[in-house]
Amino acid sequence: MTTEEHNFEMMEVKCPVCKSANTKITQKIMDIPHFPQLWFFNMVCSDCHFKHNDFINLSFKDPIRYIYHAENKNDYTTKIIRAANGTIIFPQIGAMIEPGPNAEGFINNIEGILHDIRGKASFLLGDASSDEEREKIREYVELLDSYIDDNLPIDIVVEDPFGNSSIIPADPNKLETIELSQDEAEKLKTGFIIFESAKDNVD
Repeated sequence: MTTEEHNFEMMEVKCPVCKSANTKITQKIMDIPHFPQLWFFNMVCSDCHFKHNDFINLSFKDPIRYIYHAENKNDYTTKIIRAANGTIIFPQIGAMIEPGPNAEGFINNIEGILHDIRGKASFLLGDASSDEEREKIREYVELLDSYIDDNLPIDIVVEDPFGNSSIIPADPNKLETIELSQDEAEKLKTGFIIFESAKDNVD
């Protein structure tokens, strides 16, 4: 799969954090096979190191939910395009990545996102206040390892109130596309990564 980029543009602006003029915005249009054009936006401040990435789907704007049913190693290569306003849910492991004030857009595959969640879960060990809490987090990390190492069946849900996020499936037959109602779109939360399974087990 080859991604083409064109209409590259760079400009200098003031940083929204430190107001420095040493801030560059890079914009480009990305053509991904079997997927609509994406506008990629990147802002980087050389002084305070503030950065922000995002994607905007140039052809689809309605609220959307994608569900991919991963069953094997090939399915774990399925690419997720997550815009800053997108929500990612793994129901089987109780993990959710929700948009927040500092959320950024990214492209990653299912395995890569699970590795990222594992890293953040492991980081929580340092903040654990009891042996019981540490044990629950270790069990959660082991659960993630089993999915990553054995490519266990797992669903990934991507929701976006503006239709900017998407899934590029390894197997199109395993992808569901569902248009959300306005009421459903308005109920999408904002926040950060939540480990529901680990949290529920500790409480």
